[in-house]
Amino acid sequence: MAVLLAPVPVADRRRLALVRGAGELGLAAAVVLLAAWQVTLRSEDPNGVALEGVTNVLNGAGGDLSQYRVLSAYIAKGLQSLTGQPYPPFDAMRFVQMVAIGGLVYAYFGELGLRPVSRLLGIGLIAGLISLSMGRIGPSTFSLDRFNDTIFYLIAALLVLRGRERWIPPLMILAMANRETSVFIPTLILARHGLRRRQALVTAFIAWAVAAAVYFGIHAYYGPRSRVEESYWGTAMVLRSLRMPGQIAFFFAAINVLPGLALVFMRDIDPFLQRLFWLVVPLWFAIHIWAARLGEGIMYLAPMTLIVVPLVLQALELSVAGRGAGDPRPAT
Repeated sequence: MAVLLAPVPVADRRRLALVRGAGELGLAAAVVLLAAWQVTLRSEDPNGVALEGVTNVLNGAGGDLSQYRVLSAYIAKGLQSLTGQPYPPFDAMRFVQMVAIGGLVYAYFGELGLRPVSRLLGIGLIAGLISLSMGRIGPSTFSLDRFNDTIFYLIAALLVLRGRERWIPPLMILAMANRETSVFIPTLILARHGLRRRQALVTAFIAWAVAAAVYFGIHAYYGPRSRVEESYWGTAMVLRSLRMPGQIAFFFAAINVLPGLALVFMRDIDPFLQRLFWLVVPLWFAIHIWAARLGEGIMYLAPMTLIVVPLVLQALELSVAGRGAGDPRPAT
């Protein structure tokens, strides 16, 4: 009996920790690769919309707002040149995008204090929501820039949570050249530190100044462009979407009941996600419902990945484990 109760030597504990850590990382890698593979299979583009979009942007013939989202198009063109193919390697790009999103989600959710099993569940949930919007029957286009937008948000979130906010302004150069929705990235700094820390406010406003310079610089370079589907905007766009049951169905497939659950669980999660939710989600949803087709669920990928999914998972963890003093949560 004494042998059974003997303490485990420090060296053995370290080996066990290393083995456990390697096992967790191996499982995470397998889940990320599987999720990336599944989403890539569903990222079909039978009508060549992705190639047409990239070609139009490179030729300066894109409409508003696509002409001003240049980064993803030039990445696609650069990879085409490197591989020597007649068109960009869209499938490979999608797979890499999803591997990046999955890996960053695992790291970001870890910074939020989520356990490994919850992080893996989150990766699977995000991949499932994406898959419902993609493919031959899905209303979302190939959306290179929207996936890259989510990657930039996750990188920014990791920088902020690790106290490296100074990298946000230079990150905004690439993020804003990719898609104008990255304008919400500096709110991560405010959500982390609130409005009372002067340095945080200064960094956030510098980031917004950089974003404005890139945004107006690109617009000045290319000049005005007519909007695609110009006759459908604002109230006309909303009413058009509401008259199409398929648009409503795909909207709720993309966001599911998760935003509603986030509101229910709001008081149970840490202040960082609370503040980030109110700074981003209502305005993001309002803008996209007002200005775009309702059913294009990939438009909501960034806030769902960054805020809604981890918020719900964190609340579920708390409901299972209780609010004991030993419950691990980041200091926010």
